[in-house]
Amino acid sequence: MRYSSAPRCSACEHRAILERTTAERLVAESRESLVTYDCPAGNGVHVCNPDFERIGTHRS
Repeated sequence: MRYSSAPRCSACEHRAILERTTAERLVAESRESLVTYDCPAGNGVHVCNPDFERIGTHRS
């Protein structure tokens, strides 16, 4: 799956809606500069970079 073609979440600034395994793979590939967090609207998992973004409750 390509991140750029993932479905988007209208509740979370159109972030990619990911399956947990895909999100965790992105975190690993980013050398953990990204973190995963559960969508507050229940639309799967999102990733963000906490050094540059403040989004909901992050989990690593």
